[in-house]
Amino acid sequence: MKITKLEHSGIIIEKDGKRVVFDPVEIKGKIPKLENVVAIVVTHKHGDHLQLEIIAGIRRDNPAVKIFTTSDTVSLIEDAISVKSGDSFEIDGFKLDFFGENHADIIPGQTPCENIGVVVDDRIINPGDSFDQPNAKADVLCVAISAPWLKIVESMNYVKSIRPKTVIPVHDAFLSEFGESVSGSWMKKACDEVGADYKELRPGESMTDNVESLG
Repeated sequence: MKITKLEHSGIIIEKDGKRVVFDPVEIKGKIPKLENVVAIVVTHKHGDHLQLEIIAGIRRDNPAVKIFTTSDTVSLIEDAISVKSGDSFEIDGFKLDFFGENHADIIPGQTPCENIGVVVDDRIINPGDSFDQPNAKADVLCVAISAPWLKIVESMNYVKSIRPKTVIPVHDAFLSEFGESVSGSWMKKACDEVGADYKELRPGESMTDNVESLG
């Protein structure tokens, strides 16, 4: 299985030539043309996770793609499928188990919107913009490292609670190069505590056994 980082929280998971795409957006760069995409997961409706023109472009190249999102986002995306915690789908060899309910609070007590997390093939956890706990352990955990809704210690504690083998930092478009190094140094401390590898991927880089460029 190959995991490719896009910008911000965008992720591609590829297996047997098929792809599942999470939260694809363009901020500074361009997403390359993606083929063999069987599913898109939009974790929530905020503009740094959902850009309708990007979704439309992927759909044009992959007309049979299934799009999964929250009940308060589904009306924004044509033919999208509303999912909630506990839902499970098998699609072209991928198993998608959904968990979580709400986006983490920015202002205490005020929920910004719904948010859905996903466990892929019982191995890869992507919680979206939350620290909701899945009913699963992970080989790989995607975890946010910068946002109005988090402190870095919360991301560190999330890593320590999940205890994955590998951590991929996401939700990083808000950070300068210096800020990323500071957040990364703290995250590495948490990873060291649980024996996890901290894999910083640039947009277009992939993780399999080694980091390689997206082809």
